[in-house]
Formats: sequence, C-alpha cells, structure tokens
Amino acid sequence: MTNFRLNLLAYSVMLGLTAGAVYANELEQLQEINVSGNTETINVKEKKVGETQITAKKLSKQQASDSRDLVRYETGISVVETGRTGASGYAVRGVDENRVGIMVDGLRQAETLSSQAFKELFEGYGNFNNTRNDIEIENVKTATITKGADSLKSGSGALGGSVIFDTKDARDYLIGKDHYFSVKRSTQSMNSQDTMSLTAAGRYKGFDALIVHTERNSNEMKNYGYESYDDKVVGIKREKTDPYSISRNSTLVKLGFEPTENHRFSVAVDKSTLKTDGQDLSYSLRPSSYVNTETSQGERFIHDKSKRENIQFSYENFTQTPFWDHFKLTYSSQKIKNKARSDEYCASANCAGVLNPQGLHLDDSNGVYKILDKDNKELTGEYDWGTTYKNSRNEDVTNDIFERPVESLSIDCDKLDCNKKFRVFSANKLDGEYGYTENYKFEDRRINIKTLPNGKKYGQLELASRPSPFDSTLTQYEEAFYLLPKSAGYSRNDYNDRDLNTNTKQFNFDFDKSFSVIKTDHALRYGGLYSETEKSMVNLQGYKGGNVQWWADDFICNKLENGIRTPSPQYYPTSDCTGKLKESNLGKTSYLIPVKTKNHAFYLGDNFTVTNWLGFDLNYRYDNVRHLPHYRLGQDPEIPRGLLAGTMIPIPDSALTGGNGWYNYNHADYIKNVQDNLNAIQKSTAFKHHSYNLGLNLDPTDWLRIQFKYSNGFRAPTPDEMYITFKHPQFSLLPNTNLKEEKAKTKEIAFTFYRERSYFTTNLFQTDYKNFIDLAYLGERPIDQSKSSYYPFYQSLNRDKAKVNGIEISTHLEIGDLIEKLEGFHLGYKLTYQKGRIKDGKPLEGYKNLLEHNPKYMNMALQDQPMNALQPTTSVYNLGYDSPNKIWGLDFYITDVSAKKAKDSFNPQWHSMIERQAENINTGAIETVPAKTVNGNEKVIDRRALWRNKHYTVIDAIAYWKPIKNLTFTAGVYNLTNQKYLTWESARSIRTIGTINRIDTETGIGLNRFYAPGRNYRASIQLEF
Repeated sequence: MTNFRLNLLAYSVMLGLTAGAVYANELEQLQEINVSGNTETINVKEKKVGETQITAKKLSKQQASDSRDLVRYETGISVVETGRTGASGYAVRGVDENRVGIMVDGLRQAETLSSQAFKELFEGYGNFNNTRNDIEIENVKTATITKGADSLKSGSGALGGSVIFDTKDARDYLIGKDHYFSVKRSTQSMNSQDTMSLTAAGRYKGFDALIVHTERNSNEMKNYGYESYDDKVVGIKREKTDPYSISRNSTLVKLGFEPTENHRFSVAVDKSTLKTDGQDLSYSLRPSSYVNTETSQGERFIHDKSKRENIQFSYENFTQTPFWDHFKLTYSSQKIKNKARSDEYCASANCAGVLNPQGLHLDDSNGVYKILDKDNKELTGEYDWGTTYKNSRNEDVTNDIFERPVESLSIDCDKLDCNKKFRVFSANKLDGEYGYTENYKFEDRRINIKTLPNGKKYGQLELASRPSPFDSTLTQYEEAFYLLPKSAGYSRNDYNDRDLNTNTKQFNFDFDKSFSVIKTDHALRYGGLYSETEKSMVNLQGYKGGNVQWWADDFICNKLENGIRTPSPQYYPTSDCTGKLKESNLGKTSYLIPVKTKNHAFYLGDNFTVTNWLGFDLNYRYDNVRHLPHYRLGQDPEIPRGLLAGTMIPIPDSALTGGNGWYNYNHADYIKNVQDNLNAIQKSTAFKHHSYNLGLNLDPTDWLRIQFKYSNGFRAPTPDEMYITFKHPQFSLLPNTNLKEEKAKTKEIAFTFYRERSYFTTNLFQTDYKNFIDLAYLGERPIDQSKSSYYPFYQSLNRDKAKVNGIEISTHLEIGDLIEKLEGFHLGYKLTYQKGRIKDGKPLEGYKNLLEHNPKYMNMALQDQPMNALQPTTSVYNLGYDSPNKIWGLDFYITDVSAKKAKDSFNPQWHSMIERQAENINTGAIETVPAKTVNGNEKVIDRRALWRNKHYTVIDAIAYWKPIKNLTFTAGVYNLTNQKYLTWESARSIRTIGTINRIDTETGIGLNRFYAPGRNYRASIQLEF
C-alpha cells in the first residue's frame, strides 16, 4: 500500500507538471523555483545532484533544535544514536560517523575514535564521550547535505556524503538597514527543554558586528510511556530513560571591517559548551548489583562535557583581476574537548558507609557544638560494666554509637567555627584515688586552635591529666569521647575522568573567477588549504570519598605513629587512618599515542555551459594526509607499560621473574622492550588521494533537466585505527601502520521536471566502497621470547568492499500553479529506498574457531553482510498552507518508515549466540552450547539483528502566526496520533556486551527505554526589530 501511495502522489505531481508545461508559454523564461518557507528561491541551473540545502528560515519554521531535527523531514540520512552521549554524526548511504564528513565554516569537526577495537574495549562501558560534536542550530545560516562520495568538499572522511554548515553573518540581517535585534524563547515537552536565544547585528560606517547567544536547558528524552514506568528500577531491565540534566551554552560573535568596497577584514569567535549531569541508572555493573539488582542506591553519576572553540580570521578581496573576481584568505584555530566523567559510589542514606540510624547531627546553638539525635535532643549515657547509651525516647541505642576518643580526632576549622566550644562525653576517671571512679557526664570543652605547616588551621580539645597514681613518672589522662555514628561517614567513589582532545589549525585560500571563452560561460573556483590536527587522550582515574557525611567531613584524623598523633587531613577520620586516603589517583595516563595529522590540499573546479541546453561541472582535488605520532616517554600522559611491552617485539626472558608469565616491570630489559615497541609503533604514514566530481547537465526542454554525476571520496585511517595498542589475556590488540585509505565511488543520474514554483526530481544512485577497515582476529601469539605466555591478538585490517544502490524522489507542488483558487496550498513528497551489502570473499578470521567444530555454518559465514547503517525505506509527505503575505501558515508532515527487514540487518555477535559445538576450556571436551534466548521466547538461529523497528507512521503539525510584522508565534504537535515506535537508529544502538545501552537480552525487558517520545509539543515566540 505504501508503494501505491508513492506512485499515485509522486507521479501525479510529475504528470501535472509536464502537462502544464506543454501548454504554458510563460515557462520559456523560467529558471527558478520558489520553495515554501524560504525567503530565497532555488535555481534549477545551480542545484546539484544528491544535494539538499536547508536554510535558517526553514529550520526556524520547523522548530529545529538539534541535529535530529535537522534531518527529521529528510530521507536517506539519519543521526547516529549513542545513548547517554547523544547523537554522533550522521548515517548516509550505508556508512556513518567518521565516514560522513561534517564541516563548520570550512573546518572539519572532531572525529570519533572509530576503530572497532576501541568500541569493543572502551565505548561499550560508558567511560568515554566518543561522539562527534554537534552545532548550535540557532547559529546556522545554511546546512548543505550531500549524499554520495564527497571528498571534493570535505576531504578525508566523506565516503557516504557530508553535512556542511555555514554560520550566520551580520550582512545576512543588515539588508537595507543598519541594525537588527531578535529575542526568541521556545520550549518543548519531550525533554522539558527551555531555550533563550538573542541575536543582535549592527553596522556603523565600515564596521559591522553580529552576536548570537543561545542557552538551552533540558532533561532526558522522555520515552513513550515515560510517566508509567517505575523510576526505582535500575540496571538493564530499566524501562524509563535515565535521568539527566543537560545544558548547552553557545555564543557566536563576528566582527567585520571594510575600509573600501574591495577589501574586507573579519574575525569570528564561535564557542559552545554542552554539559550533561545525571545518573546511569540502567548501567549494568553497579556496586549494589552484588546485593540487589532491582533497587538503586544511586551508584553511577556522570558529568559529561563537550566544548568547542573556534577563532577565525579572514581577509577578502573583491578587486576584479585576470585571475580572480574574489579571493579569501582564512586562518582558523579550533579546539574541541569531549569529556566523560563518571563517579561510582553508593549515594543514599541506606548505604553501609553512611548509616546513621539515630539521625545524629551537629547543633551549634548557644555557641556550643552538640551532637543531637533525630529528635534534636541529646543522648544520655550510664555505666554498669560498660556504657549504655539512650536517645531522648529512652531507647537503647548503644549498638548505633561509636565512642571516638577525643585525642584521635582534630576539628577542621575550615568546616566548623573553632572559636566555639564542643560538648563531649567525659568519663572523668581522675576523681578517685586510683582513677577508677566512673563519673560519666557531658561537658563543654574549649577548642584550641593550631596550625599545620601548610597553613591549615585545626582545633583540638584539651584533656585533663595528672601524674599516675601507680607511677609518678607517667601521666594519666581523662577519657573523653565524641559520640558518632558507627559507619565511616562516606562511600568510596571510584571515578574515571577521560578527555578526548582535537585541536586544529588551518589556513585556507579560495579564489573564484567568472569569464567567457568562445561562447562558453565559466564559473571557475580554485584554492587550497593546510591544516594541522592534534588528537590526544588524557585519562585520570582513582578514588575519593562520595556521599560524605558530617562526621567524616568536619574532623581530621590524628594519625598515630611511634606513639605520636599527627593531624593528617589527607586521611578520612577512621579509627586508625590506615589506607583511608581521601583521594588517590594513578596520575594522567592514555591509551592513545598522541598523533599530529598534517593535511595539505589543492582544488580546482569549473562549472561551465556550452549551449543553453548543455553544461558541465568538472572538479578536482588533491589531498596529502600525514600522521605523525610523537609520544614522549616520561613527558606525555603515560601509556601503561603493560600495554606496550611484547606487542610487536617479544619481551626478553631476562625480564621474567617468579616463573612463567611474571615480569619485573622495573627491569632494565623490560623498560627497554617498552621503548623498542614504542619505536616500532611510532611510524609516520602518508595518504595521497585524487578526488573528483564530474557532472553533466542537460536541458532538452524548458521543463526537464537531466543530470549525471560521477564522484569519488576517501577516508584516511584514523590514528586510533593505526596506533592504538592493548594487551590483556582475553583481548590484545596490535597496531597496524600499513592500513590503506578507504575509498568510495558514486554514480548518479537525476531527472527534474519543473514548472514555475513546483518540481519533481528522481535520482538513481550507486556507491561502491572498498578497503573497509575492520577488526580481524589473528589468533594467539606469544608475548615473550620463551613463548611462555600466549595472548589472543586482534588487528585492524583492510578487507571488505561494499555496494549500495537505490532511488530517491523529491517533489514540491504549489497547487496555485495549477488551480489559482488554491493559491497558498502546497504538497511535498520525499522517498529514499536503498539496499546494500558488505562483500567479503572468505569467512572472517573471528569465525575460525566456530567453523572448526561447526562446518554447517560455513554458508552463513560466507554470506554478504547486511549494512546496518542503511535506513529502512522512508517517505515524508507534506501538506501545508501559507496565507497571503505569510501572516499565518500550517504544515502537516507524515513520516512513513518501513520495517527493517531481518535479512537486511546484522548481529555482530551471532557466532557466540547460536547453538554450536565448542571446546570446554577446563576439560578440553567438545560440548554443545545451547542457543541464547532473546526477547522471552526466541532462539538465536542466524545473523539477523536482535532488535529491529517495525513499520510506523508519525504525523506532525506545525503552525505559525504573525499578528504584527515583528512578532512570530510558532507551535507544533509532534507524533500527533501518539504512535509507539522504535527507530532503527535506536534499535541498532542497543548492545549485547558492555555495561551501557543494554537491555535484558533474554527477556527483552528494558527495550521500552529506547522507544521514541509519544505525543509532544513545542512552542516558540520571536520578537524582531
């Protein structure tokens, strides 16, 4: 039925256009199409094959707030979902993330650590913010989406396509006026987002300026049924999305100066910070999981941050010369830091480390610190062969009280006022002749203020004393106690603080020239760039106190050594201070060798017409990409020696100690082996590539345009794919400095039928990929010369090739072009259908052990692999109306997505989940391993993905109203019919290994957490002057 609706609507539009064109004489001069919702028109003669341009006007009308909204009503492109860290780039034509270029004002954005090895080792455990940074939508002037190989614009990385952003400029607002101001306030219910955006632009003589400041504050995305799920459930069975508080602050400032009409100088500063704080309640490995996996004590807190800063200087010249009509020189400095911080500790009052059943607390009324119970009254103590403590209700609370001798603690004068007194429980045994008279009572003691060598002030209480009645040379002290809860007063917080840094410096020089030669019109573009990008990682991990209570925070431990007690603020005030450091870390480390990437490129392009019906678009680019590793042992964040030793050069036997597999890490030969392996890994590499984009444009009539495109792209291996190393008895990784660049070629043909403001375009495309980089199992290898220890090794290799082909349709019909009385009504339709496979001529090495004992799976292993980054067939319908003069308008968008077919999906872990014969590692016997049960009653029998989206249809309605010229109200209802649906991008983000983005595979419980929001609302108001 979907295909029938497609044919009926799309081809009716096409027939209406062509029939009208035959009989409309006025079409002879037509070259432009007015697109509803935009102030500008699209020139058919300039529209590129496979390219879509989205303007700020359109984004505002659709109430876009992030990258998901950018492509909400586009087909053939989607965002990559990663869970807590949000979206990570785009998926286009079967590839995603680093294989789709992203640029902002000519600068490539941060790439993920893309190697499959890194994803297996680290990404699945939530310890890295390994995503591609997003852009603030309010800063965007245009977003150009190109589908198909596109290294001409983006250089390395644009295998499947690219998304190129240009930010706003003061000149965009100062057309016919010298100042502009706008304030915009918006809200949306699906994540409780509140947004405030201010825009100001002005011109004075030769100067102009623009500032755009945007603040967004939101919470987690509310999945379908959010309010109905139990918030107390934790772990992989959690159905409610994890609670997060998210804020984004962005500021764009641009200053321009034009001393004359032929010269312009400008500077731009673009800063944005995205912060996410919250709890990973669905995290599968929590401290409390050893007690009860169904209740939460609040154990894993996250503090992620993505920060981007770009400073750009440029000079433009508009003097017409034989070599250019315009040229621009640009210098950019961009710094991007993606931080992932996690703190794991028990955070509730029920945690063992902070139990305080009597509710003891400090009160400092009347100038005296007193320890009171939950009823704000003091305890009492009686002695009868031991002290019995009672609360104000006369209940025995002895088992909840810990007598801390006054001499074992000092008071932190930064936390408490040491000019006050402190009431303690005194066992005054100095009254009797021999000191055995038990006279227990509470007494107020003065605090003596003292100073540590570092200047920190602390307080101590004096104890009464006298010569010992048994030996006058000794001193007898009274006994006095702080009455504290028995628990330690804190929970151990194990934290990971990990940064991924990408710093880029880049020079661009761009020229353009228009001219005519022998009746041919040319639009020439040429130029180049030079960039240096530094990619590095900094890890800091350790432990400190979490959920710290007053009795651990207000006191200082007096550490006893050689009979002397010394105040030791670095320790928690436990009974002996031993091993209770308040914080300890391993220092800064890294798993990635720092790499500087140098790229220089040159491009040349000419768009020229030979006749009024024949034109060519010829473009060429040359790239030279060099990776220069430069790890300095002892200076850069340390790469753990154990990760380097024995990876490429075996460890010498002389470093063995204590038997096979045991090494002396400080042995000179072991340290030398670390350096030798480091030298072997740090091999500079270079990649050279010739990119091209060749186009042919035919205009046989004034209502039909035919275009052909042949283009290519490449992606140089990322530093982590080449240089990352890891060694562990269960998973070891070899670097590979011999990787080749990935390549892609796109062939595409487009037919466009147009009339006045309406058009129908259909594209047929094919993209071929080769040299896909994949993780391969190499088998077990020795790590030392004596071959006493064998580890399983993996390595990134070039192995696969792939092919994607399909069809796209894009139509827009202004009904007023056909029926004058329906002026203002418009229809739109978009469709993308695509299919593809990764081809490999032999089974992956990772299937070797499986096939050895299970040859029946050979055919399954040999089958071409489906491409999970291909979206299911998607259609978007649009029906709208704009009143005369655009006073008000209404648009309906209907998004229809087909189910992801089982045969078109792939489960990377299928070989470990099917029924199979395998060797028992303990006995050596061959045993039958049963198939895994998934989703309650299904058995894994093949390679299909475990979770896939079903067919769904979503309807959105968006309206705007301009009661006066300067005021615009916009409101929308999204998912109007409250459809429950799961997108393919969310489904394929679910993991079967790791600790994040997981559900209970066996039962399927937890899947609801990944469903899209139900019916939700957005509204905005914008005031402009």
